[in-house]
Amino acid sequence: MAGVYVSAFAPMSRIGIALGTVHDRPFADVAAFARTADECGYEAMFVPEAWGRDAFVTLGALARVTERIGLGTGIVNVYSRTPALLAMAAVTLDELSGGRAILGLGTSGQRVVEGWHGVPMTRPLRRLRETTEAVRAIVGGSRRGYSGETINVAPGFAVTLARPRDRIPIFHASLTPRAIRQCAEVADGWLPYFTSPETLRADVTVIEESLRGAGRERTSFTVAPLLPVMVTDDEATARAVLRRHLAFYIGGMGRFYREAVARHGFADTAETIRRLWETRERDAAAAAITDELLDAFAIVGDAARCRARLDVYRAAGADLPVLALPGDVADAERTVRALGEPHR
Repeated sequence: MAGVYVSAFAPMSRIGIALGTVHDRPFADVAAFARTADECGYEAMFVPEAWGRDAFVTLGALARVTERIGLGTGIVNVYSRTPALLAMAAVTLDELSGGRAILGLGTSGQRVVEGWHGVPMTRPLRRLRETTEAVRAIVGGSRRGYSGETINVAPGFAVTLARPRDRIPIFHASLTPRAIRQCAEVADGWLPYFTSPETLRADVTVIEESLRGAGRERTSFTVAPLLPVMVTDDEATARAVLRRHLAFYIGGMGRFYREAVARHGFADTAETIRRLWETRERDAAAAAITDELLDAFAIVGDAARCRARLDVYRAAGADLPVLALPGDVADAERTVRALGEPHR
């Protein structure tokens, strides 16, 4: 599949992981976890970035302790780095990993972009499109520069590295209908959050229509939903962890997440969670996550139940379900070992 990373060692059923809360642990724990994921046959691992570790530095280090697994940003925002810096980082990671890099891009939210980085979050969809186009050109070796409405790169520059590939897969973390259509037009893959099998099926129809409009084949594109998953025999405790996790995103990470939840029929609940989170009533915000909302977006239970639910997502159009891993390291490792397919 042109432009899309698929490991030659990938299991029969494609599956990826996002580091989640493991990312906040000491790096020795992160490295050990990455090795476990590599050994368990996961196709790709996505590293987040907010106000902790730098995603590219982390992935460069993980490239040295893994052999097969794809290494992706999951995601970096398109405001705090220029397209030139994003391209340089992606090409460097691809070199260090032997061609395993995936560049996950998104607009992030106001809390990160304006609150942490101090950058105005203006024209997010246009910024994401133009950043993708500019990065693609730079990674491909173009010296023509790029001129857009939000991005400008002067002609004459190029990344002066021997690149393993002239095209690195770019995935978008798109949440709104317009962003989803744009993703299919310019990106290689889609990393949605807050998606149920029912809405994923409808969104994949939009993806397919947009791909046809752009003259692209469906096989050139990877649908990779991020799914909070916990394999456990203590479902009550796991559901409490998931409630807190979902409340953080709905209440604390900006309007795009709330709009995504509202689009699934939970507008009133999302507004309640926002209000409680903003008044620092975090326990109440978590308690406002209903069982219906939790079960729409998260997967919890024993390994057989979790595998069956992942298959429901695959039937709805997910090419590469990506396990988002709330909870502690023990929770994450148990889930990864239970759902992976170790290399023979």
